[in-house]
Amino acid sequence: MPTNQTSVCVYYVSNPSGFGDVPSVAANVGGPDRPLQPEDFVMASLTIESKYSLCDGNSIPYLGLGVASSPTCTKACLTSFDEGYRHIDTARLYGNEAEVGEAVRASSLPRSSIFVTSKVWDNEHTKQGSLDAVSDSLKRMQLDYIDLYLIHNPRSGSNGRHQAWLGLQDALKEGKVKSIGVSNFTPGHIQSLMKSADVTVKPALNQIEFHPWNQQKEIVEYCKSQAIAVQAYSPLTNKKNLGDPVIGEVAKKHGRTAAQIILRWVLQQGVIAIPKSENPGRIKENASIYDFYLDDKDLAKISMLNQGMKGNVGDWDPWEHE
Repeated sequence: MPTNQTSVCVYYVSNPSGFGDVPSVAANVGGPDRPLQPEDFVMASLTIESKYSLCDGNSIPYLGLGVASSPTCTKACLTSFDEGYRHIDTARLYGNEAEVGEAVRASSLPRSSIFVTSKVWDNEHTKQGSLDAVSDSLKRMQLDYIDLYLIHNPRSGSNGRHQAWLGLQDALKEGKVKSIGVSNFTPGHIQSLMKSADVTVKPALNQIEFHPWNQQKEIVEYCKSQAIAVQAYSPLTNKKNLGDPVIGEVAKKHGRTAAQIILRWVLQQGVIAIPKSENPGRIKENASIYDFYLDDKDLAKISMLNQGMKGNVGDWDPWEHE
C-alpha cells in the first residue's frame, strides 16, 4: 500500500458498550507506535442509540440532555426526544423534576426506552432522608421508577454520604430506582464509602465536570479501574472555551462545530456526556456527532489542553471535601 494512502480498517467486534456486534470503522487511527485497539472500533461505531454497560448490569445512553435550572425543561426534553436522545439528567436541586416527568409522559416513547437520572442534595443526607427524596422525586415526576439516582455531592462528610447511600440501597431494593451512583466524588470518597460493612452496592457511575480543559485524570482512571462509569457534566464548559483555537483547527479539519468536536472527544474517552441546551438547533447539533471520528493526532492535540482544576468552569472541586 502506498505510504500516502489512508488505511481504513473494518472489523466486527463484540461491543462492551452494550449495543451488540456491529461493523466498526476506524480511519487514521493506530500505526507502528500504537496498534489499533478494540476500543477504537467500538468508539468508531457509536450511534445516538449506543449505550454504556454499567457494572450492575443496566445500561445508559452515551449521550443525554442536561436540564440544570432549565426554564423550558419540558419543551427541551421533547425536542431532544425528536432528535433521538433517550437520556435526561435532572436533580432535586434543579427544581424541574415534574417537568421532566411531564415530558416523559407526553412523549410517544415507551417508558423503558427513556433513561432518567435524578440526584439527592446534601440537605437530605440521612438514610431516611435519601429514601424519602427518591419517593418525592417519583411523586413529582409521576413515574414508577427512576433509572439512576445519585448522591449529588460529597459535602455532607463521610457519615452523611454513608447514610445517604444506605437510603439509596433501600430504594434500589424496593424497586424505586434501577441504579445508584455518586457525583463529584474523588477516589477517597468512594473508597471510604465502600469500606462500610453495610454498603453492599458499588456506585454504578460517578458524574463529574469533565472536558478537555479539566480532564480529572485521577478520578477517571480510578473509576475505570473499578468499573465505575464516568459521566461528564458541563462538557461544553458553559460555552466558555468554544472559541479555543485548537478546537477550531480540529473543527475546520472535520467540517464540524467546536461543540461537536468537544463532545466527540468526550465520547472517545469512554465518558458519557450530558450537554445542556434549550435551543432546538443546539440540541440537534449536539446529537450530530456520530458520522465522524477523531484520529490520534486530533485526540493528542485536544488532550494537551488540560489545565486540571484551573480549567474548571463550575463551582465544584471534589478535592475540597474530606
